[in-house]
Amino acid sequence: MTAAQREYSVLSGRTVTILLFIYGVIWLGIHWVTALAAPGDNVEQLIWIRSLELGYFKHPPMPTWITAAAAAVVGPSIGLTYVLGGVVTLGSLAIFWRLLCSMRGKAYATVALLAALCITFYCGRLYYYNHNVVMMLWISIAVALTWHVTLKPSLAGWALLGVVSGLAMLSKYQYVLALGVIGLWWLRIGAWRNPVHVKGALLATVTGLLTLAPHLYWLTTHDWMPMRYAERTSLGLHLDTAARMQMSWRFAVDWIFNRCMPAWVVLGAALWWGRRRTGKAESKETHENELTTEDKMLREFWLLWGLVPLLSILALCLFTGSYLHLQWGTAFMFLCVPAAMELVKSPASQWSSSARLRAAWVTFGVVQALLLAQFWLASPIGLSGYKSSHQNHIPVGKIVEGLAPAAHKAVGGPIDIIIGPQALAGRISMALPERPRVFVERNLQYSPWIHKEELASARIIEVFVDADPLPEGAVRAYERWSWRPVKIKSGEY
Repeated sequence: MTAAQREYSVLSGRTVTILLFIYGVIWLGIHWVTALAAPGDNVEQLIWIRSLELGYFKHPPMPTWITAAAAAVVGPSIGLTYVLGGVVTLGSLAIFWRLLCSMRGKAYATVALLAALCITFYCGRLYYYNHNVVMMLWISIAVALTWHVTLKPSLAGWALLGVVSGLAMLSKYQYVLALGVIGLWWLRIGAWRNPVHVKGALLATVTGLLTLAPHLYWLTTHDWMPMRYAERTSLGLHLDTAARMQMSWRFAVDWIFNRCMPAWVVLGAALWWGRRRTGKAESKETHENELTTEDKMLREFWLLWGLVPLLSILALCLFTGSYLHLQWGTAFMFLCVPAAMELVKSPASQWSSSARLRAAWVTFGVVQALLLAQFWLASPIGLSGYKSSHQNHIPVGKIVEGLAPAAHKAVGGPIDIIIGPQALAGRISMALPERPRVFVERNLQYSPWIHKEELASARIIEVFVDADPLPEGAVRAYERWSWRPVKIKSGEY
């Protein structure tokens, strides 16, 4: 590879923008064309923007506020959530790339970004827009700010890190894992010996709590609903010892050997090809380089960010018996890439070689082609029966076609409210021209966009999936999905 070719293969600010744009268009395009139904998390945000609150029964409010702001400009739609998911995810990775450029140079950052883009959470789920996706953005910013205040301690930097942390907590409480990493790094650098770091940590705490204060007030006045939801669905299940071991093993294997495997293929191919091309003499010379103090700090920095969140989640299951959802790794997984890259000797020079850059690009192209082919085969227009249980296979159009005319006739006009599983009811709502509101779990606390005074006169239907036998008054809409008109009497809620 000539110097000119190497320069061309190293991403610059302009070319990384072009790469991410093309990547986003391709992956969002394939999701847009093939999906029969939107992810339940996307639909959830479109349900919740009906009433802007300081918190919701499952999560804090930041992702919903962002959706509402975007919807105010272009209108609410499934497509809007797809674009938001793509923009936020790719924006997070762009910040990640920029940080690595300042740490190890553009060649190293190029290899890391190519590997991270192959993690299946960021391509196969690029159209997802949820709390994990938004938290990932704040985490990428927080990682960059943490390194910045390490090199240049300042009260302004710490204050900004506190605000970002507050915004992250407004996105998802799981950000406490990032706070744990920041705290460990504060100890690692001996920050207690520097007055700026001591005052800065206190300032970050204050600014973070002030940012979070309105939501904290909401929690105290709403019986800590999200915590109760988490306890009911994950944290309070108290799995037995065998189940804890099995769950932890499954989560770790999925993180390391499933979601991240395409990234390891890119890095592994780059390492192997580089050693093959550079020869023994250059390899020996490279390996004998001594690590500088900054090199050691960089290695420890990325190992903390790459390992602590995973180990903390595993510990949560092993010691408390909590149920681990695989998507809990979404916001932290990209940080494992530089952690793995730092394990080689002299990472700055090894990952910057021309041979490794070329190998990374070639492998990235092959892996992306294979991932696209696999996704296409697993999509609703791919191989029949392959991954047909995935939510994007739900035939929302057919369900609405079988439901809408009869439902409009039964309730006497456009539907006002839909009762049923939130994701199903939301998908049907978005497909109906009148866009009825969703009455989540028949619970007014969970549905602040619905008022009890209107229930007696509202036109309401209830939807079901896999109801056997059918509830009284219910009829089939399409295959496993059914519905019935509902009349709620005054005072019933």
